[in-house]
Formats: sequence, structure tokens, C-alpha cells
Amino acid sequence: MERYVISETKDFFALSTLFAESGMGVKIEERMPARIIKMWRMDDPRTGMLMAASTLEVRDGVYSLGDIAVRSDLHRMGYGRIMQRVVFEEAKKRGIKELWACAKEPDYYLKCGWKKMEWDASPNIAVYCTECSKRGTVCHPEIMKYTLE
Repeated sequence: MERYVISETKDFFALSTLFAESGMGVKIEERMPARIIKMWRMDDPRTGMLMAASTLEVRDGVYSLGDIAVRSDLHRMGYGRIMQRVVFEEAKKRGIKELWACAKEPDYYLKCGWKKMEWDASPNIAVYCTECSKRGTVCHPEIMKYTLE
């Protein structure tokens, strides 16, 4: 049996809950924000439990790996890279050449091939970071860019 199943979803409540529980500053809500193009979830095929999720979004006029999270008890299993690949594949189908992200774990993004960009010279894709009270104290986000080949 497969270890996981990935599917497109419209259930923003489940995903926003995972994103919020992962410390992403995402407001838990029912309705999918207009900035989201597509959302995916990774589920355990035996239990149906949500394991990971990702979104492709438009933020400040650029395409973005909007949110990505893996349930905390499943970290270091490669699921984050798998969910990134899902977004990358969709972006390539759409002819998108680059993706942006606001990385709360910049070292992870760097290991995945992303490049760190100057905060002030980049699109304003950090939907919550600029107002978040954690920014600069317990959270040190970076603006990242990934060039699709």
C-alpha cells in the first residue's frame, strides 16, 4: 500500500488549520483566499489523516509557493520536498518560470535549491510577516526565489 496519496483540494479549512498549527501565521478559515490558484493535500491512505499540504498562489503580482507544511510528527521524511515538487510541476504546466516564497525555515529552502533574495528589493509576498510580532524575535523569514527549468 502507498505511504501517501496526494490530491488537489478545495478544503481550505483543513489546510489553513495545518498551516496555522505549523506556525505560518495563516488565519484558520473556511473560504479559500482569492490569491490561491491551487491547493494540494497529502493524506495517509489507511487513516485519511492529513499529512502535508501546499499551495500555488499569486502574491503581489508574482507566482508563489504560498504555503507548505508537514505535520510536525512527520518532519524529516521528505514530504516537504514532495509537496514542493507538486507545486513545481503545476507551475511548469502553466509556463511559470520562477516561484517566490517567504521562508520561515530558510536553510531548508536553500537545501532545496532556492536562492535568498533581498527583502526590500523583492515582491511583497510575505502576507503576514511584515506585521507579525514574531518576525525578528523568534522568526527570521527570508524571501526566496526558485527558477524552474
